[in-house]
Amino acid sequence: MIGRDSLNKIDYTLVVAVLILVALGILMIYSSGFDPVDKLNNGLYKKQLIWFVFGVVLMIGISIINYQTLGEYSLQVYVAVLIILIFTTFLGSKVRNTRAWLSFFGLFSIQPSEFMKLALVIILAKYLEIRERDIKRFRELLIPAALTAVPVGFILLQPDFGTAIIFIPVMFTMLYVAGADVSHLVSILLIAAIAIVVPMMLTYREWIGAEGGNLILEFFKDVNLLLIVSLLLLGITAVAFALNFFIVNKWLRRIYIPGAVISLGLLFSVMIQKFFKEYQKKRILVFLNPDLDPQGSGYNIIQSKIAIGSGRFIGRGLLKGSQAQLGFLPEKSSDFIFSVVAEEWGFIGSIVLLGLFLLIIFKGIQISIEAKDKFGALLACGITSIFFFHVMVNIGMVVGIMPVTGLPLTFVSYGGSNLLMSMLAVGILLSIRTKKFIY
Repeated sequence: MIGRDSLNKIDYTLVVAVLILVALGILMIYSSGFDPVDKLNNGLYKKQLIWFVFGVVLMIGISIINYQTLGEYSLQVYVAVLIILIFTTFLGSKVRNTRAWLSFFGLFSIQPSEFMKLALVIILAKYLEIRERDIKRFRELLIPAALTAVPVGFILLQPDFGTAIIFIPVMFTMLYVAGADVSHLVSILLIAAIAIVVPMMLTYREWIGAEGGNLILEFFKDVNLLLIVSLLLLGITAVAFALNFFIVNKWLRRIYIPGAVISLGLLFSVMIQKFFKEYQKKRILVFLNPDLDPQGSGYNIIQSKIAIGSGRFIGRGLLKGSQAQLGFLPEKSSDFIFSVVAEEWGFIGSIVLLGLFLLIIFKGIQISIEAKDKFGALLACGITSIFFFHVMVNIGMVVGIMPVTGLPLTFVSYGGSNLLMSMLAVGILLSIRTKKFIY
């Protein structure tokens, strides 16, 4: 039973901010689904309202549970969700060429990759708490990297680039807060840079019709040769790393660290070239210059910018947005919901929305700082980073400074799985907040 003392410990500011955001989201989903010609609505807002009710129940339920119990069963939670994710990747329902959903009798669908975010944060928080004293060592980063890479790999196979991309910055944030060596984190970033830059350069050259003339790029274009070279470098690196245990020598360190960066970067670039679809690689290029594909990937960004600009200072008003109501704006209930807000409520409405997000993120950081143990602090940090990067990537996407990834705006966009995951995450934050008073 929940006593008066427990109720006094609840962070009502966080709860109210979340409830207002979800209410605004449902209102915007209603607006974006309205047809001004037939005067009818597609009804998505009703489904979102039902998901919200379930979400509130889950939030309350998990806020009562001691968050430390999640740490005790972190491995079981991670494995269970991963198995469901793998099953979905190969046997799930296919929607818009992405096999990312599990359908239940045609009544509703769940996206397991959304819940994988929480499962990863929980197990990383527990692992980093256990290995707190050794986290400065580079090899201690291998386990967190592997725990992150496995679900990301299966999500990319679905393929769902938007969901997969959020796992990486969340992992980095948790590692940094846990005390990992910054130089090691930079090394991992360099691996990611090599992995992405090579396929992007090749895709760009093919797109503009440039052929030959560059021996280095022609070498990278041969995926099989690139795979052999990366594996050879990885082997040399592994030998140098193994010798370092028996012969402590600075020259060995100078070999295996850059060797690991280059070989792993090239290896991942091979994986991206093999498994990424052309449209996914083009999306990353288009955000740099939407005019490369104005009728394809760039169309979304162009229409979004028009919608945001047309809202001006106070907006056009509810149900009066030309881009949203006349159907020019794509995915207006989900990916581009912020464009609808900006068009109908203008600069003022956008600032209010961003202010609510900042308040939630601030409360998450505060809960992390005040947590009674390392696990709680890292868990709150991971959850807050999920919220932060969702907001940053989605809004960056709709204003044209980040690639179109299909990542929803947390609490606001239409989508039951993301809303349930977010409400569960808020419930965990509330649990961490209330348990700080227990000694």
